[in-house]
Amino acid sequence: MTSMLLPELKPHLNGEQEYRQSFARGLMPDAVLSVSEWADGFRKLDARGSPEPGQWRTDRTPYLREIMDNMSIQSGVEEQCAMKGAQLGFTEAANNLVGYVIDHAPGPGLYLQPSQDLANRNVRQKINPMLESTPELAEKVPKARSQSGGNTLEEKEFPGGIWLFKWASSTAGLRSASIRFLIMDEIDEYAVEIGQQGDPETLARARCNAFGKRKKIYIPSTPTVEGHSRIASLFEDSDQRYFMMPCPHCKEAIRFEFKQLKWPSGRPDLVHYDCQCCRKPIQEWQKTEMLERGEWVPTNPGNTNRRGYHINGLYSPVGWLAWAEIAQKWDEAQGNVAKLKAFVNTVLAETWKDRGEAPDWRRLYERREDYPLQLVPKGGLYITCGADVQRGPDGAGWIEVVVYAWGRNLERWVIDHRQFHGDTSDTTIPGGPWEKLRELRESYYPHEHSGVAMPIGMMAVDSGDQTMTVYDWCASQPHGTVMAVKGAQMGSLLISSAKPVQIKQNGQRAARSTKLWHVSLNIAKAELFAQLRYVRDPEKPMGRGYIHFPELDQEFFEQLTGEQMMTKRVKGRLVNSWEPTRSRVEVLDCTVYARAAAYLQGLDSWTDDQWSALEESLGIVDDDDNTPTEQQETRRQSNYWRRRR
Repeated sequence: MTSMLLPELKPHLNGEQEYRQSFARGLMPDAVLSVSEWADGFRKLDARGSPEPGQWRTDRTPYLREIMDNMSIQSGVEEQCAMKGAQLGFTEAANNLVGYVIDHAPGPGLYLQPSQDLANRNVRQKINPMLESTPELAEKVPKARSQSGGNTLEEKEFPGGIWLFKWASSTAGLRSASIRFLIMDEIDEYAVEIGQQGDPETLARARCNAFGKRKKIYIPSTPTVEGHSRIASLFEDSDQRYFMMPCPHCKEAIRFEFKQLKWPSGRPDLVHYDCQCCRKPIQEWQKTEMLERGEWVPTNPGNTNRRGYHINGLYSPVGWLAWAEIAQKWDEAQGNVAKLKAFVNTVLAETWKDRGEAPDWRRLYERREDYPLQLVPKGGLYITCGADVQRGPDGAGWIEVVVYAWGRNLERWVIDHRQFHGDTSDTTIPGGPWEKLRELRESYYPHEHSGVAMPIGMMAVDSGDQTMTVYDWCASQPHGTVMAVKGAQMGSLLISSAKPVQIKQNGQRAARSTKLWHVSLNIAKAELFAQLRYVRDPEKPMGRGYIHFPELDQEFFEQLTGEQMMTKRVKGRLVNSWEPTRSRVEVLDCTVYARAAAYLQGLDSWTDDQWSALEESLGIVDDDDNTPTEQQETRRQSNYWRRRR
C-alpha cells in the first residue's frame, strides 16, 4: 500500500520542498552588486544615445571597471576624479551610476553639468533612453507626462530617492536638499563664481556633508588651460593613477603616451605604437588584449584625499577613436593654435600651456615690407577689421581701427590703421568717430593685382567701453556687416555662441537689438603670438597665419606686443591671464577682434575651391611676372575714387 502511494506523493513532496526553499530565499537580503556588475546584468544601451546599442559590456572598456566599482555602496572610496580624453566612455559610467542608484541603492543624487543646455541634452539623449530601454528602471521611474509626475528634464523620482539634473550656473540647483551621490561632469567648464553665491564646486560639495563617509563623488572632465583647470588641480591632489598594460612583445607594463605613436609623413593610416621598453611596433588591433590585462597603478600613493585617474585618447577601444584619426588630427592641427589646443585637451587629456612671453617688437619692426597702405596685396582675398573704443580722462576718446586682408592658409596683411577722435558716447554727432567708422565700413580697398574694389567683409567692434553705444551702433548697421564683441579670458572655442542683448537708451529699452560674441583671449592671443614668432624662410612653406606688415611706426608694434601671460593666485587657485606691460595696447585688441571676425566668417575651414572662386571673382590671374594687364591697370586707377578718406 505504502509502496503504491509513494509515486503519487513524490511530486507533492518536491513541490513543498521548492516552496520552502523559495520562502527561505525571500527572507535573505538582496545580493550587494557593484556598479559594473549591475551594468553588465541590466543596463541596456539605446540606439538613440549609443553607437553600440544592446547590453552594456564593461569588458569593452576595462579601464572603467575600477572607476565604476568605486561608486558602489560597499566601496570605501568617497571621491574620485578622472582627467580624461574624449570618446572613452566616462559619461556612460556616470549614467550607469544613475541606473544603479535607481534600481539597487536608492538615495538622493545630483548630476551637475556646466550649462542648462548640456544638462537638458544629457537627459534627453542619454538618461531618458536608458530609463526606457532598461526594464528594471522603466518600472521604477514614472513615465514622462504621467499624472503622478516625478519625471522631468530636471528631476527623476523613484522609490526611496531622486536624481536631480542641474547646471553649475543655477543657484537653485545647488541649495537645500542633502545629496549622497554627486556627479560633476566637465568641471573645467564651470563658472568661477555664481553671482555672489560663490564657487559652484564648493556649493555642490556642501550638499554631501550630511552623508559623511557614505557620500560618493565622481568628477570626470577634459582639462583646459594650465592654471585654470579644476580637474588638473584635483588630479594633482590625488593618488594619480595611470592604466598600465603588458606590451604584447616584451610583457613589460607600459602606459600609452602620444610621443610613442609613429607614422610616415602624410600617412596617418600607417600609424603604429612603439613600445617604450622594447621599441617593437604595436598594432592597434593588439590594444584589445592589452586593455583586458591592464590595471590602474597609483603613482602618488601617499595622497589619500581622493582617487585620481588620468587616461588619454590612445586607450579608446578599437572601433571608437582610432589611432589613424588621432594622427590625422595632429597633422591638421599644425600651425593652428585653436585646433592644437583642442587636441591637447581632448585627445591627450593634458592642460594647454599658453606661451606667456610676447615676441620682441623690434624684430617685427625690422621685418616690415615695402607695400602701401589701403591697397590689398595680391594674396589678399578677404577683408576684416577690428575696432576698439577708447575713452580719455577728459571724456573725449577715439576709436582705433586695424584692417587686415586675408588669403590662403590664413596668411594676412595689415592694410590700414586709423584713429577716429571725438566723443565716443554719442553715435549721432555729425563728423564724429561713429560716423567716420560707418564711412570706413562702407568704403572699398582696391586690389593690387586686378584693381577690383573690395569691401570690408566683417567688422568687429569691442563693447567693453561705451557698451550700450556700441550695441546701438552695431544694430543700426546692415545685417551681417558688423559684430559686437567682448573679450573673455576663458573659453574652449575662439568665439562662443552669440547672445542677444537688449539695447537701452536713457534707461528705456530700444526697439532694436543686436547680438554679442565673446572672444576667448587665451586662445586668440596665444595663436597670435605664436604666429608673430614665425621666421620667413624661402626654402620652407610659410607658417599658417603668417602676418605681413607695411612700414608702420614703432608705436604700432609696441602696442601689438604689449601684453604677457601672467600666473597669479586667485581664491587659492593658480590662474593664468593676459596682463598689459604698457599703458596702451589698442592695436593688439583690434588685431584679436579682426581675427574673430575672420573666424566667424569661416575662413579657417575654407577649401581650395572656395579660395579659387574668390580669386576668380576678383579677376586674379596667375602669370609669370605678376604684371597687371592694361585693362586691369585702368580698372585699378578708376576704383581709387571709391576709397573714402
